[in-house]
Amino acid sequence: MPSFTYNAKDAQGQSVSGSVEAGSRRAALQKLSARKLRPFSVKVSGASAGGVKKGESLSALLGFAGRKREAKPPNRSVALPFLSGIRELLVSGIQSADALRMMSARLTDPRQKQLATTLWDELKQGRSLSESFRKQPKVFRESVVSLVEAGEATGSLTNVLTRLVESMEEQKEIRGKLVAALSYPCFLTTVAIGLVLLFLFVLLPRIEGLLASLGGNLPASTKILIGVSNGMLSYGWIAAIGIALAVAATVSWRNTSKGRHAFDRMLLRLPGFGRVIRDMQVLQFTQTLSLLLENGIIMVQALAMAERSLANVAMRESFAEARVKVTEGVALSTAFKSTGYFDNMALDVFTVGENTGNVVPGLRQMSQQYTEMIDKFVKTFLGIVSTGVLLGVFALVGMIAFGIISAVFQLSSSLSAG
Repeated sequence: MPSFTYNAKDAQGQSVSGSVEAGSRRAALQKLSARKLRPFSVKVSGASAGGVKKGESLSALLGFAGRKREAKPPNRSVALPFLSGIRELLVSGIQSADALRMMSARLTDPRQKQLATTLWDELKQGRSLSESFRKQPKVFRESVVSLVEAGEATGSLTNVLTRLVESMEEQKEIRGKLVAALSYPCFLTTVAIGLVLLFLFVLLPRIEGLLASLGGNLPASTKILIGVSNGMLSYGWIAAIGIALAVAATVSWRNTSKGRHAFDRMLLRLPGFGRVIRDMQVLQFTQTLSLLLENGIIMVQALAMAERSLANVAMRESFAEARVKVTEGVALSTAFKSTGYFDNMALDVFTVGENTGNVVPGLRQMSQQYTEMIDKFVKTFLGIVSTGVLLGVFALVGMIAFGIISAVFQLSSSLSAG
C-alpha cells in the first residue's frame, strides 16, 4: 500500500508532520481529516509514487474534486450573515476567538467558512478581531472595522455588533423592497417585448404572404408594422452593435475618476430614482455616523469613516467638504445643510439634538425619518412606474393588434371578393 508523507496543523493550530498509508491520495486525505488534521502538503513517499509526480501540491492531488469544492472568494454579500453569526455566538457568552473557531468548523456556506478559517488563523497569530477584519477589505468596510475596534477597546463588542447588524439589516430590507417593487414593471416590459417580436417576426410575415398571394392590398397600419419589422430585420444588428459599443464606452468612461464623478452626479439628477439614491445614501451616512459616535470615535474621524461608506462619489465629495467646515468650527447641522442632500425637516430635528450637546439621538431620529421617507417614496414612485409601464404595454400591444386585425379583415374581404 502506498505511503504518503504530510505536513498539517492539528486542532490547536500546532504544526505536525508524519506519514500515513492509504490506497490513494484521496483516502490519505480522508484519514488525515478523521484525525482532525488540516493538511497543507501531502506527498507520495519513495517508490510508492506509482507514476505520480513527487512534491505535487494539495490542489493537484485533489484533482477534479478539489476544483469542484473550491469556493469563490468572500465579498461584501458575506458580511451581514457572517456578522450575524458572530453576534449570536457572542450573545451566548462565547468569546470572539472561540466563536470564529466554531464557525470555521461548523459553517456550511463555503465563502463564510473560508472567511471564518482565515480570521481564526489571524487570531491564532495574536491579532485582534478588528485587525483581522482590516485584512479583509473586500468583505468589511473601514467603518465596520472601526466600529469593531471601538467595541473591543470599550468592552462592548456584543452591543456594537448588535447595532451594526440591525443597521445593515434595515438597509438590506430597503434594497429588497426596491428590487421587489421593480420586478413587476420589468416582467411586464419583458412580456411586451416578447409579444412585439412574435407579432412582427411571425404573424405579420404570414399575413403579408397570404394577402400577396391573393392579390389583396394591405391596410396602412399593417404596412407601417411590416416596414418596422423589415427595418429591424435588416438593420437591427447595426443597432445592436451600436448599443453594445455605447454601453462599453460608458462603462470605460465611468471607470475613470472624472467619469465616475460625472456619472454619479447624473444619477442623482434622475427624476424620482435619483431621490431614492440620495436618500438611501444619506440614511447610510447617518446610521454609520451615529454608530461611530456612540462607540467613542471622535467627530472628525467619524465623519471621515462615514464618508467612506458612501458608494456615490459625488455625495462623498460633498460630505468631505462639509467635514472640512466642521473642522473650521461650523455647526454640524449647518455643514450638513450645505451639502444640499438633507431634508429641512430632518435637519430641524437634528438641530434640536445638537443644541442639547448629544448629536447621537438626533442622528438616530434623522435615520428613522429617512427610513420612513424612503419607504413611502418607493411605494409611490414605483406605483406610478408600474402604472406607466402597464399603460405603455397596452398601447403598444393594442397598436400591433389593430394592425393585424386590419390585415385579417382585408384578407377576409379579399377571400369574399374572390
